[in-house]
Amino acid sequence: MRSIKNWAFATFILCFLVIIAGGVVRTTQSGMGCPDWPKCFGRWIPPTNASELPPDFEKYLHKQDIDHSFNALHTWIEYFNRLLGTLLGVFGIIQVLLLFKKREELRKAYRLAWAFLLTVILTGLFGAIVVKLNLAHLSISVHLLFAIALVQLQLALLLSLRSKLAAVTIDRRTRNLIFIFLLLLFCQSALGTMVRMYVDDVSKILHYEQRETWLADSPVAFLIHRSFSWLVLLTAIFLAWHCRNMAAIKKNVFILTSIIVMSMIVGIVLVYANMPAVAQPLHLLLASFAITQTFNLLLQIKPAA
Repeated sequence: MRSIKNWAFATFILCFLVIIAGGVVRTTQSGMGCPDWPKCFGRWIPPTNASELPPDFEKYLHKQDIDHSFNALHTWIEYFNRLLGTLLGVFGIIQVLLLFKKREELRKAYRLAWAFLLTVILTGLFGAIVVKLNLAHLSISVHLLFAIALVQLQLALLLSLRSKLAAVTIDRRTRNLIFIFLLLLFCQSALGTMVRMYVDDVSKILHYEQRETWLADSPVAFLIHRSFSWLVLLTAIFLAWHCRNMAAIKKNVFILTSIIVMSMIVGIVLVYANMPAVAQPLHLLLASFAITQTFNLLLQIKPAA
């Protein structure tokens, strides 16, 4: 049983590594570093220099959105991202096999393991659509939603193995407050996605240079996203205060509030420090942490009768 729990936890961590890798791909403009799928420049192992490109390489380079030239760094960043996704699939398969022998005893965990594996497969297949559509805005956003869904499924599986699903009884008002906070996070994430779309368009026009000007015009989506962040923060603080005497969940609520504070700090750095590349995937990662921690609370509690 311990080996199953350890494997489930390792898979959970790997989910976040995949999200980080995706963020690095975006911030380095490496999304079309491998302009075909599932191969990369028609090869299973991508080239390391231009001399290794296939004879028909121009049909691949034409799909890129930067300078239509071969960039080994971009290629291998995207390829590493794909390798992590493949590794996650392998972890998902092994997870199902580990739970197979205990499928009667751990029915819920076994079903969640299958749901996780199927979602990994769908995520990978949708990755092909993202490449086919040349990183269309909507396809990128949907791909990220798949990644977030994977994290939540694995979290539910992990809690199930640890007998923590619906293990804490709490009043309905508090549960409703946490649920409302989750809705606020989704709204904020949607606004953040709109800002990312705007930044992607502007940065592409500027050939991914002059980072200090990417938000110079202060688009409406950014202004709303910035203002809405204060509502999210104040709600998190109120939730922490409301749960201060609830021993069963106050620690998790405090962690959630801390994540929100860190996310705001990184957001401020993004705006006032000329969009440093390292801050972009970090901001995405913290947003993923916030959603996951809120789901963690909701999955562990059940309303009092």
